[in-house]
This record gives sequence, structure tokens and C-alpha cells, in this order.
Amino acid sequence: MNKVKITDIAERSGVSLTTVSRYFNHPELLSQETQEKIRQAIEDLNYRQDHLARILVTGESNLVGVIFPHLHLSFYTELLNQLVRYGKEKGYNFIVYTSDESREEEIQMIQSLLSYRIKGLILLSHLLSASEIEALPVPVISIERTGGNFKQINNDNFTGGKLAADLLIRNGCEVFLHINNDFREDWPSFKRILGFEYEVKNRCYERLIEKKFTDTYTQEATESMGKTVRYIMEKYPGKKIGVFCSNDDIASLFEKQCIQNGIAIPDTIELVGYDNSPVSNYAIYPITSIDQNIPLMAQIAIQSLENYLPYESMVPAALIEKETTSRGKA
Repeated sequence: MNKVKITDIAERSGVSLTTVSRYFNHPELLSQETQEKIRQAIEDLNYRQDHLARILVTGESNLVGVIFPHLHLSFYTELLNQLVRYGKEKGYNFIVYTSDESREEEIQMIQSLLSYRIKGLILLSHLLSASEIEALPVPVISIERTGGNFKQINNDNFTGGKLAADLLIRNGCEVFLHINNDFREDWPSFKRILGFEYEVKNRCYERLIEKKFTDTYTQEATESMGKTVRYIMEKYPGKKIGVFCSNDDIASLFEKQCIQNGIAIPDTIELVGYDNSPVSNYAIYPITSIDQNIPLMAQIAIQSLENYLPYESMVPAALIEKETTSRGKA
């Protein structure tokens, strides 16, 4: 079989070579009717785009690198789903890596990605310094990290923390707890702690940090959360308790332990998570959560690959009430 060429697709679909090229590079500039003609011609001719040839000719590819700290947090997995969704519209393919604690390993990953002539890098880890990121020879889009002359997409974490506290205060909670797996003051997510603590100042408040909650799907995390729940109930008997977790995964783990220990939600404990990720909806009692608007974050990231400007985009936070708080239950 002779190799199918771009000219064959143009002839079959009745459009120009320029239009076919635009279909592969900027399909959003074409009408749906024209896109369908070209798509049908591609299918009829059984055409497969030669990505290597494209890299050799143009020096660019439709590949996008993504580096996550890990993928067992629902926020990361849902963000990846949304990146793929919006990236597909632009014809992008993704190479995804995870890097836990090794800065050297992450540098090697980035060098590997650069060898593929990636169009850009979407970065969610915190291992590299701002100056190291600025020195990379491709557009870098960071999500939920601050500092540096590159594109940053962050949630309004301070407002998110305030929204969680305000709801628990309105619902008559007497004790306020924040549960987190870890934090650093230079992380954007630290602002959700500050926002929460700002609203509950001068009230009975405690911050509980346990690194075992980083991966909530481990037996170690389950046992540790069981101890945390028992500690809370022993320390604050007879009190209406408001709990704000740093993400929905921790909130879901907390909810399970409450149910297993016979603690009524939301009558005894009201619970608010963060991210409004799918896990918050699939919990036994759907969890009230602060919505980061993950689809909008992904959409901005994909758009930034085409129109790259090194500035911060702040995504609004919104309170989504569900069954783990009084009003959500009502």
C-alpha cells in the first residue's frame, strides 16, 4: 500500500493543503462541517499522522509534558482527565510522569521530555526552584505553586479556607479543626489554612498534621485516621465539631472512620473538604467541599500553551454544600 499523503487528504475532502494543515494544528479555526469532511477523508484513507516527521520538519511536536507529585490524590487524577479532555480539542498528546521526593529524578524526567521536543510543560510538583524552572527552554505552566517568571494557575485558597470556616460557624459548631497531611508556607495551599484560621480566631481551634494522610488508600493512613477521630471525640465530648480537611481524599477517609465509630454526620461533626473532586460525590455521604474549578484550571493551562504569557491566573473558589454539613443535608 502506498503511503497516504496530505495531498491525498486534501483531494479526498475537497479542501486546500492549508486547510488540512490547519485541521491538524489549529482545528478550532475551522467550521465543524470542514472538520467533518477532513475527518471522514482521514478515516476513508486510513491515514496515520507521522509525528516524528512533523518534529523533524517543524522542530515542534504536539506532545505536552506533565509532572505530578503522584496520582493517588483525586485532585491530580481529575486534573489529568480534564487536561486530556481540553488537550484533545487541540490535538495534543500527553507524556505524564510522577516524581515524589527526588529532585534529581525530576530533572532527568524533564530532560527526557525535552528530547521529545515537547510543546510545553505542565508542572505540579514543588521540587525545582523558580530560577531552575525559568531556565527551561519551553513554556512552563505551573498549577498550585507560586513564584517565578512563568505561567502560574492557582486557586483562591485564602477565600476557600474562609468559606469553609464561615459555613461551620453559621451551622453552630463550637470546636474547629483543620486536618492536613503536610504544608509549607510557600505553597499556595497554605493560604487555605490561613483563611480558615483567620475566620476562627479567638474560637476553640486545633490544627492536626499527619504525613501518613498523604496516601489515604494505605492501611497506615486508615489506622492513623482512626486514632485521630478517637482523639477528637475524647478531647471534645458533647461539643459540635467542625472539621475542615485540606483535600477531599482526607475528608473521605475521615468520614469513613466517623461512620465506623458510630459518630453522626453532620449532627455531631460537620465536615468540609477541598477540591470538589469526584471522591467528594462518591462518598457514603457526599462531602461538602470547596470547589477549585478543576476544568477551568485545565482549560487555562491548555490555552496557555498557544498563548503563553508568564503571569498568574487566579481561579475563584466556591463552596459546594452537600450532606456532611447541616444545610447540605437539609
